[in-house]
Amino acid sequence: MSQNSDNDDFDVIVIGAGYGGVTAAALCAHQGKRVALIDKTPRAGGKSQTLDRKGYRYDMFGAVGIPADNSRFHELVDVLGIADRVDLFIPEGDKAAVHYRPPDGGWRTMRSALRQTGSEDELAALRRVFGADDDDLARLGGFYLAMLEMSDDQIVALDDVGTVDFVTPFGLPTGLTSQIYATLNMLFVAPVDRLAASEAVLVLRNMVMGGAGRFHRGGYGRVAEVCAEVVAERGGRFLPSTRVERILVENGRAVGVVTDKATLRAGAVVSNAGVQPTVLKLAGAESFPAGYVERVQGLEPSWAIAGVRYVFDTRVFDAALIPIFSDQSWLDSDRFAAMEAGDWPDVPLIAVDVASEFDPGLVAVPGHQVANIQVFVSADPASTMGEEAVRRARAVVEELYPAIRDHTVRTEPYGARQISRMTRDPTMPGTGGEAVGLAQVVGQVGRGKPDARTPLAGLYLVGCDAGGRGSGTHQAVDSGFAVAAMVADDLA
Repeated sequence: MSQNSDNDDFDVIVIGAGYGGVTAAALCAHQGKRVALIDKTPRAGGKSQTLDRKGYRYDMFGAVGIPADNSRFHELVDVLGIADRVDLFIPEGDKAAVHYRPPDGGWRTMRSALRQTGSEDELAALRRVFGADDDDLARLGGFYLAMLEMSDDQIVALDDVGTVDFVTPFGLPTGLTSQIYATLNMLFVAPVDRLAASEAVLVLRNMVMGGAGRFHRGGYGRVAEVCAEVVAERGGRFLPSTRVERILVENGRAVGVVTDKATLRAGAVVSNAGVQPTVLKLAGAESFPAGYVERVQGLEPSWAIAGVRYVFDTRVFDAALIPIFSDQSWLDSDRFAAMEAGDWPDVPLIAVDVASEFDPGLVAVPGHQVANIQVFVSADPASTMGEEAVRRARAVVEELYPAIRDHTVRTEPYGARQISRMTRDPTMPGTGGEAVGLAQVVGQVGRGKPDARTPLAGLYLVGCDAGGRGSGTHQAVDSGFAVAAMVADDLA
């Protein structure tokens, strides 16, 4: 039942239509609340939105669904009853291609399905590509079995343990360790030495049990677009291309927002704009206890991604997901600091996501291809690190796929500056371009993560900064479920 009064336009205002925001907004609308969902860009999806350019649809940044099966995305689609508008699927066939450069040079390639089974063929590929022997594979099996057997309490206890400290005792060989660490860098955009082992274990378990590589027909942002439609269909409003200038605070409570177009009032305000922009800019530090503000100021962002979006006039890439790395590519704190200082590895850690290999319907001309090449860089919009990282990445990718040189129709380079402009306003030095939100490092997960309920009554945080666990968009949707339940309880 709606909680509107004569003085309130809406029950709930949600700032930001990333996956945390759209999930909370759509669930609140489904519960009968009148919701305003606001985003400064023209479409829903946040960093995972799907763009339209001259007849092509492709993702703003590469995005892959983990877990592929039995995810919170599936739960969201079921709860909202939108399965007829959203197709969540996993492409069949060998859609993953790992390119690994061993210490003796050259390249070794491993092709596999997105949902692996541990078959003899897959084990043979690990032997061939990473030089693993039977003892190595036994240790790898023991590593995954240990994670699968962990209780919830055992996983929570790993909130205070770095992932390298967790992995090292298993005695995995260098090549297999490099694969695991490179994968975790790509999933969390954070240093593996400080990445909380609890988060790593949860996501690696999800990959074993539910696979990787879920995609959404029409582009990864399609689910967000439909969630925004649900808000409007159920009595609310989706307000794209609208910037929230500040959160209205009256008598110690958040009561609405001032946008560049209007003032809106509500019983609850949910922010997907990030904890630092929300507290330090939109609501204002004066609205919070000093200790809370100090804590918020000290929070560490994830790294950014920089890269290039491509349109090709032929099929250049032969897989949907293409990780490229060597033993020097995976990133801990020291290696990342070395890159910032100009000391680069032989191969920068590269992730290639090829949206049209997931969904051929995204391209305007049959046989054309859209792809995204990504590297990992500073979240500081003023940093020039991205330019050098992309230059090095393009050289490596063109070595592996020389057809790029002759078949490129269009490119769109991007980095931390563009990410910040489209999504998160910089409010602390070195922030704004973060790819995920808060880094999921020790001290910032579990009990160390900001509470979704802020000290300012009526103001909630949603998305990757509060309320959820997991990798990327799955964490955001998990948060959206949690925050929608909080708001429902508080407005009851």
